[in-house]
Amino acid sequence: MAEPTPAPWSEIHRLMGEASQAFGRGELQSAADRAAAVLKLSPDNPDALHLIGLCFLEAGDARRAAALIRAATLGKPGDARLLHNFGIACEAAGDVTGALSAFTRAAMLDPSHAESRFNLGVLSETISDVAGAEQAYRDTLRLAPGHAGAMAYLASALEQRSAIEEASALNAAALKLVPEEPVANLTAAQLDIRAGALEPAVSRLEALLARGRLSARNRALAAGRLGGAYDRLEKPEQAWLQFLAAKAALRETLGPADDEGVYGFAAAARMARYLDAAFKDVPAATGPAPVFLVGFPRSGTTLLDQILSGHTGLAVLEERDTLQDVLEAHLLDDADLQAFMGLDAVGLESWRRAYWQRVTEYLPGRRADAVFVDKLPLNSVFLPLMQRLFPAAKFLFALRDPRDVVLSCFMQSFDLNEAMRHFLSLEETARYYAAVMSVGAMAAERLEGRLHRVRYEDVVADTETEARRLLEFLELPWQPAVLDFQKTARTKRINTPSYSQVAEPIYTRARERWRRYETQLKPVLAELGPFVKRFGYV
Repeated sequence: MAEPTPAPWSEIHRLMGEASQAFGRGELQSAADRAAAVLKLSPDNPDALHLIGLCFLEAGDARRAAALIRAATLGKPGDARLLHNFGIACEAAGDVTGALSAFTRAAMLDPSHAESRFNLGVLSETISDVAGAEQAYRDTLRLAPGHAGAMAYLASALEQRSAIEEASALNAAALKLVPEEPVANLTAAQLDIRAGALEPAVSRLEALLARGRLSARNRALAAGRLGGAYDRLEKPEQAWLQFLAAKAALRETLGPADDEGVYGFAAAARMARYLDAAFKDVPAATGPAPVFLVGFPRSGTTLLDQILSGHTGLAVLEERDTLQDVLEAHLLDDADLQAFMGLDAVGLESWRRAYWQRVTEYLPGRRADAVFVDKLPLNSVFLPLMQRLFPAAKFLFALRDPRDVVLSCFMQSFDLNEAMRHFLSLEETARYYAAVMSVGAMAAERLEGRLHRVRYEDVVADTETEARRLLEFLELPWQPAVLDFQKTARTKRINTPSYSQVAEPIYTRARERWRRYETQLKPVLAELGPFVKRFGYV
């Protein structure tokens, strides 16, 4: 007598069991084949879609994984585990918005799921939501007190806003639980560097790099910090090797090259071509005008930011894209930029409103009577456009020896974005400096009376005198609190690599640092020469 045909649900159960076991053994193709067989019996089966998605995720195809797991969530909309894995796939595919939404929904569906909270914290940091990230890490530890990752990431976030005591305690606890935790080791080394314990930091970072198994980003951070420690120990040859290693690691995180954005070389050249037009027949403007703090990364703008932030009559916004609307609309094409230069007062006013709307979003508690300072160093390249948009604006133009600026930019392991990707080689760093600062310098010459030059070297040599000159230019009364910038820096997170330096007393060790690296800088000294002379550093 023939055996009865198994019921479809029984076959589905068998196939899914075999698929799960194969996945657990790392046999991805076998697991996916069995899950695909389930879909022939039960199209849109969420468990099968989920497992195939996980197979693609393990195989490195995050986009297809996200699409499949998203389809699975439609069949099980209340499944927190599915949503969590969908978030992981979105994050791997570069869809930060989708990942944030998925982790948030997963945490709401299962308030006890610590891992969703942790991932929510990691992603919040990537979008500069520091308060949200810290809260997510604390929520994770409330649900899972022994979560070493949450301890380490929270300690890192606290160190970056100079909450040293709590950061140290949390980081020590993370290392006790998981001695090889990468972020905890990176933070421990940074805490040692801040305390001047350079040799222990070097030993820790060398051991961390020797162990391997670090993400490209963490390798870049470890090599960059090791290079910085070697630099402090006055070992430039060893330091330079680490800076090169950090850049090599960062290149692994780089997406497709694109020089068509507002921070590309093409946009800088376009701005230079239309510099004369920007200063001709500028329509008058009414209403408030910002103060723009510009220069170039690593030229001392963060120190100036903290000095200014100590004044009660100022509201300083740190490095946000307040001009993005007008830049994206007009800087990517010659015809669009020419059209902007021809706008009348009414046309310009609509872009001013867009600017102030962004300012309000980024700084909602800003006092109406406070002088607003918009700090973004690379806005130097947009000076002609900015002065046309705000003809009553004032400008603080930060200067530093171009050789030290380019060296310092190359030393940093910046998070890569449209602008910071220009700092992956020494040659491109120097070329980008020349592109940006040539426009800035030419515009500065036409802004006499509305622009105040501030040399980093003068600020560190005589901070009070330079601070008084700054406030006099801004027509504000003297307040001694501006000199207590270390205290100001410790009250907030600073989103630049200078966060630890500005929490220290003024030091001069970065002045003429380039001389220790003159051999390594030789390929770019000719490119920087005209700016060295122009800015008075001969």
